[in-house]
Amino acid sequence: MSLRILAAPLLLAICLTNLAAAQESDGDQTAAAETPAAAEQPPAEDAKPAAEENPAEEKPAAEKPAEEKPAAEEKPAAEEKPAAEKPAAEDEKTVASPEEVKKLQAVFDQRVKEWRKATQEFWAEVNEFHTAGGDVKFSEQIRWAERESATRDAMQAAFLAASDLVFVDHENRDARTFMAQSILYHAQNDWYEGLKDAALAMLEVGIKDVQLNVIAGVAAAATGDFEVAKENLKLTPAEGDEGLLKVARRMNFMLDPLQEAWEKEQKIRQAEAEADDLPRVLLKTTRGDVLVELFENEAPNTVASFISLVEDGFYSNVPFYQVVEHEFAQTGDRDGDGSGTADYRVRDEATGERGIFRGSLVLAKIPNPNAAHNPDVPGTIPDTGSSQFLITLLPFNPDYKELCCFGRVISGMGAISTLNRAKVEKEKDAPVVLPDSIIEAEVVRKRDHEYKPETLPY
Repeated sequence: MSLRILAAPLLLAICLTNLAAAQESDGDQTAAAETPAAAEQPPAEDAKPAAEENPAEEKPAAEKPAEEKPAAEEKPAAEEKPAAEKPAAEDEKTVASPEEVKKLQAVFDQRVKEWRKATQEFWAEVNEFHTAGGDVKFSEQIRWAERESATRDAMQAAFLAASDLVFVDHENRDARTFMAQSILYHAQNDWYEGLKDAALAMLEVGIKDVQLNVIAGVAAAATGDFEVAKENLKLTPAEGDEGLLKVARRMNFMLDPLQEAWEKEQKIRQAEAEADDLPRVLLKTTRGDVLVELFENEAPNTVASFISLVEDGFYSNVPFYQVVEHEFAQTGDRDGDGSGTADYRVRDEATGERGIFRGSLVLAKIPNPNAAHNPDVPGTIPDTGSSQFLITLLPFNPDYKELCCFGRVISGMGAISTLNRAKVEKEKDAPVVLPDSIIEAEVVRKRDHEYKPETLPY
C-alpha cells in the first residue's frame, strides 16, 4: 500500500481535522488523528537563502554553495526523544508478546487522548485570543505560545508511540494511519526528531514507497545517522516531489564530509557538556520556547555582542522575517525587511571552526554582489555581521567556511520547524504570510565576566 494512499486525508486537509474521532468507535475502524494544531502554517514557500542585508541593493542571503545542506543534529532535550531503535534487516524483526503489544497500544491510545485534549485547549485559547477586546497583551501571546507548544509536544509523543507500536504490530491500522499522516507532515515541516525511525518502521511493515526511503535518509542525515542516510538516499528517484528530492540530492552530495565534521563536533560537545558552563539564552517565540547554547570558546566577541543585545531587550518582538523550507529561519531585524542592524558591525570570528548542523546559530552577513560573476571572491562581505542570525533547519556544506557558527539549539527545534514560512521578496499576488516572532529573549546563564563586544562602525 502506498504512503500517499494511507496519508490521503492529511494531503486533503493539512489544517486541523478530526482524525482521532474514529478511535472512539468500535473495534477495527481505522483510527484517525487530528492534524497537529501546532502546525497550521501555510505550505512552505520557495525562498532564497538569507543573510543580513544592507539597505539599498544587497539582497538577504547568506550566500552558500548551491549544493549545501544535509543535516546532523543532536537530539535536543526531552521533547525530542527518539523513537525506539528499529533493526534494519528483515530477519531481525522484533517479536513482541501479546502483553507487550497491549502495553504499547495503551500508551499510543493515551498519547492520542492527551493530544486531543491539548488540541481542544489550544483552540479554546485561540478563540479567546481572537475575541479579546482591545490590544493583545503580552501575557496573552505567552499563553498562546505555551498552548501551542504543549499541543506540539503532545503530537510528538503520540507520533513516537505510534512508531513503537507499528514496529511490533505491523497490521495495526490505527497506528499506521496516524504514522502515514504524521510522517508527511514532519517531512514537509523540517521536523526530523523521531522521523527516521518512523519512516523505517513503515518500510518494515511492507509499505513500498520510495518517498519513505527519501524521508528516512534526509531525517537520518539531519540527526547524525549517516549509515542509514547513505543506504536510503542512494535510492532517491529521478522524479517525484521536487522539493524533497532537491533536499535529498543536496544531502547525498555532502554526506562524507558532513559525517567527518559531525564526528569532530561530537567530541567538542562532549567536552562542553563536561565543563557545563557555556552561556545560554532562552528565546520565547510565538511557537514556543527555544533554548540556545552559545559557543563562547570559539567566538567570544560574537557571543558578547549577542548577549549584550539580549540584555538590552533588542530581540523583543523581533520577527522571523525570512523562513526558508529545508534551509533556515532568519531573525534579528526589527524592521523585518532584511536591512536592520544593531547600528554596529563585528569582525569575522571563528569562521569554519564549528560545523553548521541542524539547529546551529549562524551570524548573518551581507552577500557579496560580485560572487555571482567571480567564483574566486568570497560569497559574503567580510566583517558585516551585526544583529541578524540564522537558525538552520538542515546543515550547511562543511566546505563552506565563511560564516560564524556561534551557538546551537539544545531544546525547542520543534518550535523552529513549525515557524511560518515567510520571505522578504513577495511574489506577485502571493498570499500574505505573517511571520512568527521572538516575543522575548532572556539570558539564563553566562560566565562571570562582562560581555562587552568590540565593534566596528556601520
